[in-house]
Amino acid sequence: MDTILFVCTGNTCRSPMAEGFFRSQDGPGKTGMAAASAGIYTTGGMPASEYAITAAKERGADISKHRSRLLNRDILENAKYIFCMTAAHYDRLLEQYPEAEEKTYLLADTDIADPFGGDLMTYRIAAEQLYEAVQSIIAKLAK
Repeated sequence: MDTILFVCTGNTCRSPMAEGFFRSQDGPGKTGMAAASAGIYTTGGMPASEYAITAAKERGADISKHRSRLLNRDILENAKYIFCMTAAHYDRLLEQYPEAEEKTYLLADTDIADPFGGDLMTYRIAAEQLYEAVQSIIAKLAK
């Protein structure tokens, strides 16, 4: 099964929520693709942040078992599509992996701000943006 990859900074907030929303909106069934996520700057094995778990759960996604992964060549090669949270992520990813340019995109028309360190409302705002962006991606990629 092809994979759609969501990329952010630490892989503990935005990209795990996007991955969770892809699954909770039946992205795999509608697109024939599995979801994954990774971070450009992270330590592997960290859980999703508490507020990310809460904000995702409020919108129907369970990311409580998520563990962070550092982006690497193997993860990129296994992805059919790569969606970045910000233009800076997009630029950094292509700086490191220029061969991924043809399958790398921004998730939304505007950057989705990092809620890390913010309050629950900050995470809810990011979750709403992510939910809608993922919904749009699923609609575009639906079989």
